[in-house]
Amino acid sequence: MQCVKNFVIGYVRTTTQTTKQNNKLNNEMTKQIFKNTLKTFAFIFFMSAIICCNSNNKVETKNSSTAISENESIPDTIVQFLIISASNDFRNHQPPTPIDFRNVKIGYIKSPNSEKTFLLCGEFLSQENKEWTEFTTIKTSGYEQYLGKTQYCQDATMVLTDENLSVELKNKLTE
Repeated sequence: MQCVKNFVIGYVRTTTQTTKQNNKLNNEMTKQIFKNTLKTFAFIFFMSAIICCNSNNKVETKNSSTAISENESIPDTIVQFLIISASNDFRNHQPPTPIDFRNVKIGYIKSPNSEKTFLLCGEFLSQENKEWTEFTTIKTSGYEQYLGKTQYCQDATMVLTDENLSVELKNKLTE
């Protein structure tokens, strides 16, 4: 009888310990599931915020870059000044030696006091490396010319986008 009693007491202790261990494991598993769920929710929240911010930036970028105005015109004297200045600069500062032009456009950037600064933007094919390179010619008190991509052309409102500008610039360069 003592043997049965010891067996029952031992079984109850073992069962109680097993139940406590199971409860402890269940609590730890519940905590781990809660942590993982919280991490997932935080990740989804932050990714949604980033995606929303980026999509708003893309809309703003599209609105601010290279607008084309059809209701405005640029005086012919300014157009000729920019073409002659660009061709003279290309002729006088070689290499690179331009052999062709494309995507030549004329527009302006408005300053904070609403003055227009006129510019000519386009691409030229270099004889030396056979690559198309962007350029910008800006009308200042004289002119400035930049080779490579600039923010000026991206921020400009383009008024003249005719293909004849590329031909006219090439013809001026070969005169």
